[in-house]
Amino acid sequence: MKHILIPTDFSENAWTATVYALKLFTNEQCVFHLLHSAPVKSSRISSFSNKLTRVMQENAVNDLKHLLERVEKIFANPNHSFKISTSTHDIEQAVAIAVENHGIDLIVMGTKGATGAKEIFLGSNTVEIISNLSKCPILAIPNGIEYKKPENVGFSSGFKRLYNSTELDEIKNLISLYNSKLNVFHIQTNEELDTSQKENLDSLQMYLKNVETSYTEITQYTNITDEIIDLINTYKIDILTMIKYKHSFFENLFREHVIANLGHQLTIPFMVIPATT
Repeated sequence: MKHILIPTDFSENAWTATVYALKLFTNEQCVFHLLHSAPVKSSRISSFSNKLTRVMQENAVNDLKHLLERVEKIFANPNHSFKISTSTHDIEQAVAIAVENHGIDLIVMGTKGATGAKEIFLGSNTVEIISNLSKCPILAIPNGIEYKKPENVGFSSGFKRLYNSTELDEIKNLISLYNSKLNVFHIQTNEELDTSQKENLDSLQMYLKNVETSYTEITQYTNITDEIIDLINTYKIDILTMIKYKHSFFENLFREHVIANLGHQLTIPFMVIPATT
């Protein structure tokens, strides 16, 4: 049984993420946890604010119930069950608590929300959750996309670490849902792979020996964002995946604002998997 957390602010983007998750895991036994966070600042704690908090929580619960009714009416599925919960913590803390308390296997969330954030792909809440991610993969769903069965999954890596089977299992599990093809993209910063990279690549190929896989190495590029977009378009990638290591290519993407730049062009889901070491 897979436990999937879907944070929601009842925005259209949150609904898009919910629909995507329900369709992606149509054939899987899942418990979907619908979570709404309405944080209250401690400085506002008083008899009035306590009453206000109770009213906000009651409204949130009612909204979650209405969301659940909508889901069950449109996407009735015997494989799926649902739980709803609210939190007065900030969304990042609320997600972390839910992951710990409910044994969450995957977070699926929209990337823009109801606040009108300028980030088109990764809004500030999503970036914070990904940045602090340590135990659970997150699948970020761009605003306004329609679900498409993932026939091609992209995996971007620098081959600079020995892969852990737990990390790769997340990608393998995603591929197994629809027998997708895995496209491994390597943007090489040096002229050729060093000995360690070659060993890590060999290990990856051994692990993926029963998966239909292609490998593409890019050794000359002027703009990482454009290169990733070109690869996604060329290979018709439906979901892009990365493993989040400390001091890694992934963190370089954040530091170099590549993710923000991707947001203006990328129209596919993006799965980030936390490293286990």
